[in-house]
Order: sequence, then structure tokens, then C-alpha cells
Amino acid sequence: MTAIHDKLAVQLYSVRHEMAEDLEGTFQKLSDIGFRNVQLDGMRGNNRAEVLRLLEKYRFNVIGMHIKHDRFLNDLDGIVDEAYFFGCKTIFDKYIEEEDQNLAGYEKTKRTLLDAVARLHGLGFRVGLHNPEYDFNDRVYGRRVMDYLTDPENGLCVYAEPDTYWISAAGHDSVEYVKRYSGRAPIVHMKDFRSGFELEDMANNLVEIGDGEVDFAAIIAWGERHGVEYYCIEQDRSDLNMFESLKKSRDYLLKLM
Repeated sequence: MTAIHDKLAVQLYSVRHEMAEDLEGTFQKLSDIGFRNVQLDGMRGNNRAEVLRLLEKYRFNVIGMHIKHDRFLNDLDGIVDEAYFFGCKTIFDKYIEEEDQNLAGYEKTKRTLLDAVARLHGLGFRVGLHNPEYDFNDRVYGRRVMDYLTDPENGLCVYAEPDTYWISAAGHDSVEYVKRYSGRAPIVHMKDFRSGFELEDMANNLVEIGDGEVDFAAIIAWGERHGVEYYCIEQDRSDLNMFESLKKSRDYLLKLM
């Protein structure tokens, strides 16, 4: 059985600027903090062979990959090639582009993702969807977008990657909301939220884990009973040095665990 502390991960979007400036230094600092699991989010201008070399040097386990929406529409073979290259078969549509945030776009997205599931599940792939706040409030045929897109169909399932910050920003209780994804959310994005500010004011409403209002102890307790494999820290921005921010969030979760 995997120890709880081994289930913590970091989404590399958090250190996108740092990766662009100093790839090895970034990986070394993440390793020094104690991270062993990472979720990829693009190469940030680096050669993918160099990214893989350093992932292996610092003994990181790639637990998932965020892929741009248009690549699922137009480059599934390229996604598969990249997934095999990094040894990771858990792939997520990063977010639905603005031009597809409408009925036709959501229908197309569901068809596209289910087609990817049908083509790839026999190879051991898991296809999922990450989401911003509109997916929790906009509706398609009476269903919230995130639910519509992840509703099983003909025995096929698009996995959910619930994000505690965006659920909270949408006005929902993140602990209650994730319960609908029992067994269908191998990775949960751990991000804290502080109310009282405009949605766009991420300088104030997005805070380090433990400084906001999300009940992470309850999220973890639920996750341990319902199939969550990794709790992935993502910090879009911070007033702290990003490595200090990630360490603070990781330390808080370790205390809970």
C-alpha cells in the first residue's frame, strides 16, 4: 500500500517560469523540497529529451500529463508518442479553449475525448479532463459541464481531475463536490481559496494550502476511501518565491497526513 506522503505530487505549471529559465535548477529544488511525483504541463521551451534526462536524474515519477485542448482534437497520435516517451499513460485535457465554451464545443469535446478513450483504453491509457470554474456552473442539457463531459457513456469514462480552488471559486463546497467523482478521479488538484475577493483577483483569493478555506483533511479522508492516487499541489501564482510556496503547501499537507 502506498504511504500517504508518497502520494503528494506537484503540477509543473507551478514552476513554468522557473523551468524556462533554469530547468535543472528547478528540478533540483523540487527534489530538495521532497517531491518525488510530478505532473507535466509542457516543456517550457526545453528539449523533451533533456526534460526526460533530468526527470530520471532526480528520480521523479511522472504521474500525469496536461495536454492542450486542441491537441486532443488534432494530434492524438502525437499525444500518444509523448506519453510513451515520458512513460505516463494518464493524460488530461488541460482546459477547454474559449472558442469551444459553448454547446457545440462541449458536444465536440465529449465526442473527441470519448473517441480517445475508445482508441486508447486497450493500451492502458486513462483520458481525463481538468477544469476551470465555468465547468462547474455552465450547463449542457441540464448537466453542469464537468459532469456532462465525465458522465460515462456506453461503458466508457472520461476521468475527472477536480481542482479544489476552481470548485471553491465557482461557489461550491469542494469536499461535497468531489464526492460525485468516486472512483473516477485518480488525481485531485490541491489548491486553496480565500473568499471575499473578485474571481479574477487571484493575487488575494488564491493562497498557499492552509491559508484559505478548503478543508484538505476532509478531501484526503474522502480520497483515501474513493480511489485517489495522487494529491497534486498546483500554485498558479504566489507572492512568495514559488519554491517557498510549494514547500509551505507540502509541509501543511504532510502535517494533515
